[in-house]
Amino acid sequence: MSNTSAVRHRHTAPREKEAVKTDYIIWVKRILSLLSALYCVIVVFFSYHSVFYKLELIDVSKACMAVTGISVAALAVMLYTRKQFLTKLSSLIMLPALVFPVMIYFGQWWVLAPMLAVALIIFFLSGLGETAKTVWGTIFLLIYLLGALLYFLVNSMFAPSTVTTLVKEGVSPSGLYRYEIYNTTDSSNGSTKISIESNTMDKVYYHLFWFKIRGLSHDVVIERPLREPEEIEITWDTKTRQEITEELEQISEEIEVTLTDKQMDMLGWDAYQVTFNNGDVIPMTQGAYHKTVIALGEREKKVLDTDKDQLMLDQMSDKQKKSLGITVEDFKTVKLADFTDEDLTVLGIPEQGDVMYYNGKVVFRYYIAVLEQYFDISKQEITLL
Repeated sequence: MSNTSAVRHRHTAPREKEAVKTDYIIWVKRILSLLSALYCVIVVFFSYHSVFYKLELIDVSKACMAVTGISVAALAVMLYTRKQFLTKLSSLIMLPALVFPVMIYFGQWWVLAPMLAVALIIFFLSGLGETAKTVWGTIFLLIYLLGALLYFLVNSMFAPSTVTTLVKEGVSPSGLYRYEIYNTTDSSNGSTKISIESNTMDKVYYHLFWFKIRGLSHDVVIERPLREPEEIEITWDTKTRQEITEELEQISEEIEVTLTDKQMDMLGWDAYQVTFNNGDVIPMTQGAYHKTVIALGEREKKVLDTDKDQLMLDQMSDKQKKSLGITVEDFKTVKLADFTDEDLTVLGIPEQGDVMYYNGKVVFRYYIAVLEQYFDISKQEITLL
């Protein structure tokens, strides 16, 4: 080997080693940036649960230590991988994702502070360009200002000017339901309210974080004037659906419930009866009703003032149906007396369940709660107050 080749080899070898080392570091950062994305997912997950659930800490000290520890570790990883795409993307997602938690849990900094600190620090120290930080920072600031203003206005306009106190709470014998009793003090002697909630829809994580479902409570008592706690007696009993059916029939045989389309399908009953302008009367399941198409001729187009050749029956207004001489009867309101025991089984009503009494009076029956789907997740209301 010539002297020139030897010199060239001595200079090339270190550069190759340096290149290999650089590639290794880049791939390590790319892999670690996945942890940044994971922490971002946790923040978004928390934000979602803040809207649909109410957070309660089972063990405050352990929960705070866990959140703080995870946040510090995540921040260290994010700072190390701040120029990676996933970390930069995470820095743009976390701040707007925390808007709702900040409004809902404002003042409860043991929950908010670690995540909010990570979101702020990584946003300002990430690999985003200064122009991008300025633009996005301005947008996020406006989001927080508008969110705070909207939250303040909603609280000011719709929050009641009364004092509500939780005076008693408990769980049914089966553990399926829980109740809360509130006394509200106002200018007219106040009121007592009893709400029932499902006790099976909460989410508990690591025996530290208890997310209680919100927006699905059902009021069973609203009474004026308010009663003192010692005047309130709550008792529970377990009854069969046959016993409840007999009790309801003794009250009245005209008691009605309105079933959903899904429940009508479960029973195999027709949900609608359609009478067409040619005199045809056709019973329909909900599936058939929602698939029915009405063809429009020139006369019908003129009557409806439309240029469409056809319309879906379920999308037509009552006025349009009347103009075409179409009548739709809804069969989904059914008398309780018309149900057989087999029908109730098909609808998912257990053979026995909880009945609640308020000062000796029945105010809640599991039977009706299941039948009318009090706690169906599709009925959940979103509230930030």
